Amino acid sequence: MGRIDETVVVLVDALGIPTCFRWREKDYFVGNGASRWFSRSEWWVGERAQKGIGSGVLEVEMWRLKVVEGGVFDLLHNSLTGAWKLIRRFD
Repeated sequence: MGRIDETVVVLVDALGIPTCFRWREKDYFVGNGASRWFSRSEWWVGERAQKGIGSGVLEVEMWRLKVVEGGVFDLLHNSLTGAWKLIRRFD
């Protein structure tokens, strides 16, 4: 499946690792597979960063989650706003 780019609600454990997320009125529970990495934000889309704020604002936290219900999902977490987005779904 291609890019999805939809807002999701995510529950995390005490370490900040996603345990469950809600997408299109359905709950998905994360199994043993949760991988995190950092990527550059799409700085050319939306509001521009303030001048002199630093390069850290350009990084976003990415998670690849294997869910109990089957499938793999990529989620983006914007730590500045706390927002989560579902980016991709792999069947």
